[in-house]
Amino acid sequence: MVCIWILLVPGFIIAKSPSNAEIIKRIQNLNTNIDVRVTDEVTEQISALVDVRRRESETILGRTSLYFPIIENAIREKNLPDELKYVAVIESGLIPYTESHKGAAGIWQFMKGTAELYGLRIDKHIDERKDLMKSTDKALDYLKLLYEIYGNWTLALTAYNCGSGNLNKAIKKANGSTDYWEIQKYLPRETQKYIPKFIAVSYLMNYYYAHDLQPIEPSDDLKYAASVRVFDKVDFKKIVKEFEIDIELVKVLNPMYRKGYIPASESGEYYLTLPKQKMLVYMDRYNAQDFRLANTDGQYQSMELLGGYNVGTNNSQALEKLDALPVKSYAIRDNMKSRKVVQLLAQDLTIINQTPVMHQLRRKESLADLAATYNIPLGELLAINNIDEKKGVNPGSFIQVSRP
Repeated sequence: MVCIWILLVPGFIIAKSPSNAEIIKRIQNLNTNIDVRVTDEVTEQISALVDVRRRESETILGRTSLYFPIIENAIREKNLPDELKYVAVIESGLIPYTESHKGAAGIWQFMKGTAELYGLRIDKHIDERKDLMKSTDKALDYLKLLYEIYGNWTLALTAYNCGSGNLNKAIKKANGSTDYWEIQKYLPRETQKYIPKFIAVSYLMNYYYAHDLQPIEPSDDLKYAASVRVFDKVDFKKIVKEFEIDIELVKVLNPMYRKGYIPASESGEYYLTLPKQKMLVYMDRYNAQDFRLANTDGQYQSMELLGGYNVGTNNSQALEKLDALPVKSYAIRDNMKSRKVVQLLAQDLTIINQTPVMHQLRRKESLADLAATYNIPLGELLAINNIDEKKGVNPGSFIQVSRP
């Protein structure tokens, strides 16, 4: 694994002041499976995030609304620690389409060898390291294996970054010690900073509001996107021209395709992702042509909205209903468990909850505001999330706003 995130820079140490004492207390109170130590390196990394690179941190915080719900869903299914999502922040800054100069790619920065070992396809047409759901699934499997090998998450994350070979050499040089902070000096230079970076990211995600950081929300074209299963070849240049979409936006939404098009496939194994409104036009225009039915009965087409809805439809009236739906959550493709599934059958609209809808609490947003937004009694919201009304919750917390 290659860490390419540039936000974390050395050389800026938190001044010794009363505020520093508060920061140290917060670090010690982090709910984590990592062996946390308050060192100069840790405080440097935190200062880089909350003081030096504030704008970049706010951008990262905004991206969590796009990618964390999907990652968290995969983590829950594998019964792994929720904080593993922070690895993706360190590795890529939550950019699924990124590549490093060393050849790592995707939101989890898989090297080619490791990716292929875990069954991710990499060829001249497809790079599944940049597929959010497939790469997340394999990255979590890899992290779980490393945990089983080393017996603790601190060393598992270390091995994720530098590889088991380098970690084993460091352990040997440290006379067999498995304490990260003892073997740290024997690790590759980049990996010496990896756990401090992880602690810093954990701090940022839990306490950004205390430093007056404001998440920068992604554009609506990214937040409200839709994916549709395709069978025939889809050329991005044609899509750009026909639907008046920026080519860079198409590439960002479809990062795994390396040649500017989606290959044809008999099984319909690939997806085209576009902004929601453009997807509605695409479906309407190619309903009986380029878009083939995903269901064997030929009655309904299968589509997914990353805004939280999975839709089957074949008529313009249904598309109008879809267009009117509120988009407040994030779902995954129809071959995985979705947070909310919408089926448009005949003239009826039926909403079936499969997994709970989550909402990240923003700064200055109260639980009462959240209850009003989702039209749910405040008492029920507190009960669903086991929240003590006397204690409340911190901004940035993910709140369940529907029962499964």
